[in-house]
Amino acid sequence: MDLSVIISAPNMQRYIAACLRSVTRCPRDTIEMECIVVHHSSTDETAAIVNRYFERDSRIKLVRAHGGIADLRSAGIESARGSYILFMEACDRLCEDAWEQLEAAVEEEYADFVAFSHITMNRRGKLKARMLPLRQVISTDAKEARRLMYVDVVLGSCCGKLFRSDIIRDNHITFRNDVPGSMDFFFVVEYFEHCETVLLTKAMILYCMPQGRRQFQNYSMTERLGFLGELYDFHMNAVRRCNDRTLEEGAQVHYLKVLSALFAEYADLYRHNQKALAENYQKALADSTVQKILKGVDARRLRFAIKKHEYRLFRGGNTERLRRYFSLKAGMGAGKRRIRTVKTGAMLLCMMLSASGCGQKPENKNIASGMELVEQYDFQGAMSFFEQALLNNEDFELAYRGQGIACMGLGNYADAETAFLKSIENAGRQLTALEYDTNYYLASAYMKQGKYAQAEEIYSAVLALKKKEMDAYYLRACARLRQNRYDEAVADFEQAFSFDKDNLELLTDAYVEMQAAGFGEQGQTYLKEFMAEKEKKLSEGERGILYYYLGDYENARIYLDSSISGNDSKLSLILGQTYEKLDNKNYAAIVYQSYLDANEPNAAIYNSLGVCLMQQEKYEEAVKAFESGIGMGASDYLQELKFNMIVANEYSGDFAQAKKLMQEYLQAYPDDARAKKENEFLKTR
Repeated sequence: MDLSVIISAPNMQRYIAACLRSVTRCPRDTIEMECIVVHHSSTDETAAIVNRYFERDSRIKLVRAHGGIADLRSAGIESARGSYILFMEACDRLCEDAWEQLEAAVEEEYADFVAFSHITMNRRGKLKARMLPLRQVISTDAKEARRLMYVDVVLGSCCGKLFRSDIIRDNHITFRNDVPGSMDFFFVVEYFEHCETVLLTKAMILYCMPQGRRQFQNYSMTERLGFLGELYDFHMNAVRRCNDRTLEEGAQVHYLKVLSALFAEYADLYRHNQKALAENYQKALADSTVQKILKGVDARRLRFAIKKHEYRLFRGGNTERLRRYFSLKAGMGAGKRRIRTVKTGAMLLCMMLSASGCGQKPENKNIASGMELVEQYDFQGAMSFFEQALLNNEDFELAYRGQGIACMGLGNYADAETAFLKSIENAGRQLTALEYDTNYYLASAYMKQGKYAQAEEIYSAVLALKKKEMDAYYLRACARLRQNRYDEAVADFEQAFSFDKDNLELLTDAYVEMQAAGFGEQGQTYLKEFMAEKEKKLSEGERGILYYYLGDYENARIYLDSSISGNDSKLSLILGQTYEKLDNKNYAAIVYQSYLDANEPNAAIYNSLGVCLMQQEKYEEAVKAFESGIGMGASDYLQELKFNMIVANEYSGDFAQAKKLMQEYLQAYPDDARAKKENEFLKTR
């Protein structure tokens, strides 16, 4: 194997020595390596340091060029003699076993383009593993490769990639220096289009250090939009050449994320100058590229509530609403939150219809404002609007319903119950989807308080009117299990299964409920039957899930590892839990953090990450994970996250903070026996 490592090093005296140490570990007997360090008349000691390394290792050579990083890399390509090229920045490091992984990838799995997983570290020292989903050679025409390139954009950086030098030279592929922040993407896409095969591997080879540079700090919004326009047109033209409508729709959604990131960045930049922020937003909304992005997005492909909300805000074009939203988002930083709604079916039954229900008011301004804050996860702020709505005689049914949802978000289930009952009392005579939905929320509030019989009554009433309501059967089974009525619960579970025989999530959810009620062995019978019946139809991920719940963690790891793509929250959660079961907590934490870094926040994964970090005695990091999960306001996990954060503070030795949090916790959950016991212990500290 012969390889050229090209290192761009403009004024990098702080980093270059460590970078060269990692590169010169390359074995001389099996790999013919040259290391080309390119700089542009550095004014610091970079050149002197490189020359000192050259005196000890003749494989290193120093090349001088003029211009930016693109020009430095192009000069490196001209000087390169290796069959393969690996691009690095001076702030990068190669991992300990990098050369072994590089050699194996080339010798064992010959491919035109090799992409490795890698590790990055931000300016605060936070590590993030960027994991690729598979280990195999695939065609660049394959959907998986194209999705990773054009939709997930995980291949869009030169970091951690091996390129064939003949493909680069024969097709005159160069780095552009006229589109800041995007030169890698232009280069990689053009290279990708001239490849036949790509090898994706989970092997990690690169450790990227922060440079502390801001690429766009000297550019105006107009210039930024110009760069975005060039990038968007180039990207979408490449996608359209694939003749794949699904791929094009996915790429459009990617640019909605880019647009959101741009607006959030400006909200942070102009947080003390709201007038300038509004002016920049107006300029952006009028831009032709932004209009093309918004027109091209298919709202049905937006999987997350936050993205749907942002899309509506962009399409609405109200700069004041955009300013408020992104200012709040920028202020929350890593604590971006997403509402986790209560598990519902089609919609819900009104148990008691009152003749005294108020009709719809022509204007429900406070209700609308309250629901907007609910969508932004500001439940406490939403409460004030719903209270004002009641004072102003706005629609009582909607106002009380909004109160109930906000209370659920705050974890105040007793108050939520009261609000939902009042909403039902103020409903009209006609039973609509709204009343069904409110009753499902009410039943959820009952379940949270341990009022299982009352919840069962609601689900039974739904089934009296809707005989094929799958979720009502499932949820009634859960309520009956909690009352130790196993046979009736099983009958309901089986009825739910009959409506959707291929629904693995429904099956595993039922197993978890049965296991919690002490009937895990009986629950596994359903898992085994499902696996036997669907054996030929199951994906590797589905097999991994089934093996996990069956307790076969080694097989679960094998199948989940080979199927996970990094954007599936359930697979990521189960893979992390599998590694915990196998006592590999370090890798479990990487799995959780990798998902959170690449996707929308997820309360369950934040909670699992925090617990995993506590088990490693990393209590301060655990506290941050729990805080992020709590910040989402996800009611299904809020109580557990709050309790775990108390424990993490206690273990870290911060008893004062633990006591403070415990008092707040007991105000919200006064009947929690576990917390009362923990509180007695804290009183002795």
